[in-house]
This record gives sequence, C-alpha cells and structure tokens, in this order.
Amino acid sequence: MMTASTNSPSPQQDLFSERRNVRAPDFMLVQIDPREVIEGVMIEEGYQSEDAPSAGTMREHCPHCIGVQLQLILRYKFVKRSHLFCSSCTRCYDALYPDGTSALALSAMSLI
Repeated sequence: MMTASTNSPSPQQDLFSERRNVRAPDFMLVQIDPREVIEGVMIEEGYQSEDAPSAGTMREHCPHCIGVQLQLILRYKFVKRSHLFCSSCTRCYDALYPDGTSALALSAMSLI
C-alpha cells in the first residue's frame, strides 16, 4: 500500500527560511590610516608595507574607485587588525555597524 505524504517544511526548515529573508545591516565604510592596521614605513611616495594576503573579495565597493570591490585582510603576522583594502587606490577601510561598532571585530583573532 502506498501512502502520500505532504512536503510541509519542518520547524527547523522554517527557521532557515526566515533567516534568508532577514537583510544584513548596512555598513558605513570609514577610511583608516594604514599605519593603524599594518606594519610598514613612511617613505616619500607614501606608506610602504609587505603585501598582506587577502582572505577574499567583499561585496562592498571602494567609495573612491568606481566598480572596484574591496579585499578583506585578516590579522596575520604584520597585519595589526582586520580591515578592508582597495587594491586600486591602496586605501584601507573599516566597516562599521549603525551603532559604530566594527563589523570586522569578530574576525580580529590572529591567524597565527
């Protein structure tokens, strides 16, 4: 004997569906001094440091460069704190929640 079953979502599936419909809060990008986020030296042309490895491309775009996505730089060796970096204009940014706290603070743990 065959029985038909309905495909009604379980309570756990409902939870996941609700989370997908929740919009992430908007960030405010604030430019920060590279000397605050990465070790380096001041030279005549600007600030020079080692190349920091990127953890990936973010959805946020550089406010100064049209169409350039920011790179996420995590705290690692000579990187003092996590930040967003524009590979085009070499500016550094922090992403702040509406209440002023850093969205990158959770990723502030060191990779080494």
